Amino acid sequence: MKQGKIVELGERNSGLIKLVGVKDTLFFHSDALEGVTFGELKAGDKVKFDVTESKKGPYAINVHRS
Repeated sequence: MKQGKIVELGERNSGLIKLVGVKDTLFFHSDALEGVTFGELKAGDKVKFDVTESKKGPYAINVHRS
């Protein structure tokens, strides 16, 4: 599992995660959350997650608050 923190939450139940030690951010959708709802998240929350690929590029899945 990778680690990061929530840097942005969007209006469509999605957001961005900043990876630890890397400048890149990853997209996530509320469907990828485990053990937490989208409404409970806030910018700055630390999370653990897995990464998968799609036609649009990598995105976070199995997102857990750490």
